[in-house]
Amino acid sequence: MSTEQAIINKKLSIIILAAGASSRLGQAKQLVNLNGQSLLERQCNLALSLTENTYCVLGGDANKHKQVIGGKPINVVVNDYWQQGMATSIAAGVKALPSHIDAVMIILVDQWQLTPEHIERVAKLWLQSPEMIIATSHNASNAKKIGPPVIFPKRVFSQLIELKGDSGAKSILAKYREWLNIIEIPEAFVDLDTPEQLAVMRASV
Repeated sequence: MSTEQAIINKKLSIIILAAGASSRLGQAKQLVNLNGQSLLERQCNLALSLTENTYCVLGGDANKHKQVIGGKPINVVVNDYWQQGMATSIAAGVKALPSHIDAVMIILVDQWQLTPEHIERVAKLWLQSPEMIIATSHNASNAKKIGPPVIFPKRVFSQLIELKGDSGAKSILAKYREWLNIIEIPEAFVDLDTPEQLAVMRASV
């Protein structure tokens, strides 16, 4: 069985968090161009390379950003409370998932170095232990810093829906350390928050 077929059978969904206003960057990171496409388009294509069960949470300038991905088979969720923090976008995305979904992978719109191979590695680890939480670390020998891509099994969906604030799902990861499987993907920790990081991104392509 291929990884793709296994993922379909196990009913994995992906949620792309893309609701922020990019205040530190000074422009909408969702629309920043990378190799001829916006980051928003790139991450949607990335998610769709693994599963058709893809959701994108928008917030600031939602209508404008929705037009950018209007031709893609993406389930768009608009978070009316996006200004209250990332946790509200996670909650909105998970709340929108249909009941048949067994687990959800969360990625960020500005993780511009993630590749299809990276998210497939995360998904394969989940397939081996579908009741575990799969999280990414910069360095597997020091897993104190972990983050997305993260896969959460259905047994924590109700807690994800109740999240609030700007710390994302860190409280869930801290609460269930014994359920964690960690995978090392340094590229997942390259993001886009400042003009300096934008300059680095543009210099790299």
